[in-house]
Amino acid sequence: MNVPTQATASADSSTKRGNILSVIVIVLALGIIGGVIFTLGNSLSCPDELIGSWTTTALGYEGKVLLITKKGVAFNAGDGAGEGQAVRQLEAIPDGLRTLYIIVYGTSRSDEQVLSFHYHPREQTITFKTQSHLVWTRKTVES
Repeated sequence: MNVPTQATASADSSTKRGNILSVIVIVLALGIIGGVIFTLGNSLSCPDELIGSWTTTALGYEGKVLLITKKGVAFNAGDGAGEGQAVRQLEAIPDGLRTLYIIVYGTSRSDEQVLSFHYHPREQTITFKTQSHLVWTRKTVES
């Protein structure tokens, strides 16, 4: 008579292990789905103070435009052609009366570029970190 009791106990143990594994898999799947939704919901967005078409009157840069949108940057050399790139990272670092922005953009990790510039809120201008002699002013883009 002990044999049927042992077989029943073994079957119950297997069922419990199967249920526990099922719960673990479900919890992991929900965690992954939640992480993806959280990441998509918190996508990068450039601040309003940067959004627009930026130009400079500096010699050699006539007709060149830097366009910053909520989700990307584009450079136009004045020939009408410009290629937009998605913003992948954005960092704003207070620097006295101005803000240093570091924008990482590109179509993929292997194609990332970095754009570093200071935004001057009082003058509402930007100067690239490596070209501080060039002053860029914004034309607001209507959407």
